[in-house]
Amino acid sequence: MENKVISQQIQILINQFKVKNFQYVLTKGKILLKKNPEYVILYNLIGSSYQNIGDYKNAKDYFKKGLKLEPNNVALMNNLAMTYKNLLDYKLAEELYVKIINTNNKYVNAYVNLGNLKRDLNKFDEAIKLYEKALLIDDKNPIIYYSLALAHQGIGNFEKTSYYSKKTLEFDSNFTRADHLISQSNKYNEDSEHYVFLKKKLNNYQSENLEKVDILFSLAKAEEDLGNIKASSEYLIKGNKLKKNLIKYDFSNEINLLEDIKNKFKSLEIEHIAKNNDKNIIFILGMPRSGTSLVEQIITSHSEVFGCGELPILSNIIKNNFIINENSIINDLDKIKQDTALIISLRKKYIDFIKNFEQSEKFITDKAPLNFRWIGFIKILFPDAKIIHCLRDPKNNCLSMFKNLFEGGLNFTYDQEDLVKYYQYYLELMNFWKSKYSMNILDVKYENLILNNEVEIKRMIKFCNLNWEENCLKFHKNKTPIKTMSTAQARKPIYKSSLNSFNKFKNYLTILEKKL
Repeated sequence: MENKVISQQIQILINQFKVKNFQYVLTKGKILLKKNPEYVILYNLIGSSYQNIGDYKNAKDYFKKGLKLEPNNVALMNNLAMTYKNLLDYKLAEELYVKIINTNNKYVNAYVNLGNLKRDLNKFDEAIKLYEKALLIDDKNPIIYYSLALAHQGIGNFEKTSYYSKKTLEFDSNFTRADHLISQSNKYNEDSEHYVFLKKKLNNYQSENLEKVDILFSLAKAEEDLGNIKASSEYLIKGNKLKKNLIKYDFSNEINLLEDIKNKFKSLEIEHIAKNNDKNIIFILGMPRSGTSLVEQIITSHSEVFGCGELPILSNIIKNNFIINENSIINDLDKIKQDTALIISLRKKYIDFIKNFEQSEKFITDKAPLNFRWIGFIKILFPDAKIIHCLRDPKNNCLSMFKNLFEGGLNFTYDQEDLVKYYQYYLELMNFWKSKYSMNILDVKYENLILNNEVEIKRMIKFCNLNWEENCLKFHKNKTPIKTMSTAQARKPIYKSSLNSFNKFKNYLTILEKKL
């Protein structure tokens, strides 16, 4: 009888977990676990709840406790490996995924998650092989097909991207991220089968959810391709409004953090930090959709440069060591500046993470746009690093952000007012950084790069202390993977159609038109 009651209570927790009521699972699950510490599923539920709210340290503890009771529980191992990955300990994550596969070579999730890890490390061939092995076990799993679609998009195989996206939808028509991926990989015309499919699909979504957001953004792209800018704008406005309503975040935290960074660094002089020569790092930063992917493709066309893409490590280091809460940084920056042991330790964390890529090139690029927030910290940790700041016409830049759905973060992009305000604070902060550290920051204007590309490319290569190579002019042939929505554009030769893209939208996106 007692077992039946516990089973019922566990089922309630499972149901609450499914509807994302993670705090309920944590509170009630811990009470139940205290009385019944032998139930391994409780460790998994509590750990997974912590994982979903971003508390990876507590998640790790609970998964480990569960594994002490059942060392070969593959679900627990898989979740612990995912937690290691989120904690940026890729080596431990990979070891655990391999152990899972050796324990149970039919466990699909391990192949997919290990593939995702390989994709993050730009090892796309290895990732694709792992996804293909997963398909041999389960050829009706939409997540595997979607993973293959993303992998092929990253290396520029757009036909395969569309093929695997369609296979995803074949097994789950509600997997609308695949619809959005198709929209990003294709140019629509009136007869496009997917365009007709999207319009029908939209009518089926009565509820306001993230699936509907995917469809609205996909239709906005289709209508723009067809030249129906009014319809495209209407879908964009609806899609962005719905996305903002669903994510429920505090925009003021974003602005307060930018303001706090500027205020705290105002009186800090950091010219005399000891330099380090462990790695030649080129930080490529600026607003999203400002040309950062294009610049990275150009620079990584050079034989001595390896492109790491959008690395999470710098933000992770700063948030774990310098951020007090979501909207402020520590007060005593001067003390941090003088803490040589801490600086060396944090540099080592960054370099150790880079070692996951197993690259031999002399230079690496770190292309995380929002690193513009951390330029002061970059100067403390890597005073000899090169910083390339990408900037673009404000209206065209903000339009491009407003037109795109981003994976995680960038929540300020889903509202025209938020976009304008964030952009203005970004400009203020960049002007502040340049007034203090102009010697190591190179501005690259997207428009200049398009109109006068050879001169601008040579200027970038010289700034990075690289010898000139003609390959840098053939960047569209560069095989470096691109894991952002810029993948199609950055693989084309220079084109001018994006220079005045806002003009056709100006009568519809009136807030951007009036306030930028």
